Amino acid sequence: MTTYFNQRTGDTVTMNGRSARLDALDNWKVVDGDEEPQIVNDGVLSRPTLTAPGVHDPSADVPTTNEELREESPETGGGPAVGQELTTTEDGQIAGVDKPPARGASKAEWQDYARRMEDDAERQSDIEGLTKEQLVERYGGGS
Repeated sequence: MTTYFNQRTGDTVTMNGRSARLDALDNWKVVDGDEEPQIVNDGVLSRPTLTAPGVHDPSADVPTTNEELREESPETGGGPAVGQELTTTEDGQIAGVDKPPARGASKAEWQDYARRMEDDAERQSDIEGLTKEQLVERYGGGS
């Protein structure tokens, strides 16, 4: 039996015979049965990890549980979280959901719809110069 010791991580591997791969790596050494191997300071892994200014450090993030979220938002009543209720209008449409105008609607209606849907200020300024067909293609055609 041959026992290999990783001088950087402290891992040991025991196997029948020798391993050409482990023999070729400088951090793996063959250990005799009575030998007490030591981890070697490699100068890189032993250094503390530094985070550059402005770089997000994920080790500082503390996971938030659902219970903690409920405590932060008492408006849910502390009970199980439920989805937001949607209200419907008299014609059966969901309030707050803006559907595109009909394909046959006027260019002005399509421009109004496009302005409501577009968040990008540069693309909003382009709306005036688009044809009705371009507006329908970009913002979706209704019935």
